[in-house]
Amino acid sequence: MYVKHLQEYLNQFTDGKKGNAVSNAAIYMEVNGHLEEVKRIEVQESNIIGQTSVRVVLKPADSKVIIAPTNPE
Repeated sequence: MYVKHLQEYLNQFTDGKKGNAVSNAAIYMEVNGHLEEVKRIEVQESNIIGQTSVRVVLKPADSKVIIAPTNPE
């Protein structure tokens, strides 16, 4: 996934406007079956040949906040 894909996806909910429920929502990430709030977002430069030059890294808060729902199959 690229940042532009995330922007396009979130724009569907915000309709390009600031100050709605989605723009003020907390961001969580699933880690080993539970949700952790994103503590930091880092933009890092990659020095590996053949890789894209910049990456965005989400850093969790290391506190098990919510058990992530499972998808019944």
